[in-house]
Amino acid sequence: MENHHVVIIPIEIDAEKESSYLDAWQNAADVMAAQPGFIRTYMFRTTVPGSRFSLVNVAEWESTAHWEEAMNVCPMLGQQIALAHASNYEVIRTVLPAAQQDAGPAGEHTPAGLSPAETRRRLLEGSLTLVDVREDGEWAERHPAGAVHAALSTLPASLPGLPEGPLAFLCRTGARSVRAGAQAIRAGRSPVYSVAGGLEAWEAAGLPVAVPGRGPRPD
Repeated sequence: MENHHVVIIPIEIDAEKESSYLDAWQNAADVMAAQPGFIRTYMFRTTVPGSRFSLVNVAEWESTAHWEEAMNVCPMLGQQIALAHASNYEVIRTVLPAAQQDAGPAGEHTPAGLSPAETRRRLLEGSLTLVDVREDGEWAERHPAGAVHAALSTLPASLPGLPEGPLAFLCRTGARSVRAGAQAIRAGRSPVYSVAGGLEAWEAAGLPVAVPGRGPRPD
C-alpha cells in the first residue's frame, strides 16, 4: 500500500439523506471501479455519536496519475479531500474492480460484499431480495427474517423463480454465498451481492432471525 495513492474523503450529511447519497456514491464507485489503476474503495459509517463526518470514503489507486485520470471520468461527486480518524468508523460498503472479482476456479465473476446491516436496511426498503442458500435443515432451524430460501445444491433450477432486481445471498459464514452469487452472475443476474460473514455475522450484529414455529426473534 505504501506505493499506492490513497484518497480519504469525509462527508457531512443529514441522516435522512444518507440513503440517497449512498446510492449516488455506489453509482460513482461502480464507474471508478472500471478505470485503470483502481484497487478498491470503501464507504465507512461513523461509530461515534455526534461525529461531524458521518460517512468517509477511502479509495485506493495504483498511483496518483491513475487517480487524476479517473477524476476526468468521475469526480467522486465533487467532494473535497480531507482526513478523518479511521478507527472511529465501520465499513458498510466495498467496491472492487471487475478484474479483482475473477476469483473462481474458472475465472468466474464473484459478487460484491455487503455488510449484514446494509443488507437489512435494503431489505426493509424493498430494494433487494435476501436469499438464504443454506440447506433445508439449516433453514428450518433458523434463518434471517425476511429472507427467501434457495439451497445452493438446487440453485441453478431455483434462480428463474427468484424475484427480479438485486439479490443478496447468505449462508453460514460467507463461502457458499459467494459461490451462489457467482452462479447468479453467470446466469445473467445483476446486481448480485454476498452477505459478508453470513448468518454468524448477521446474528452477531443483533439482526432478527426467524425460528419456524416461533416467529422472528426481535432486533
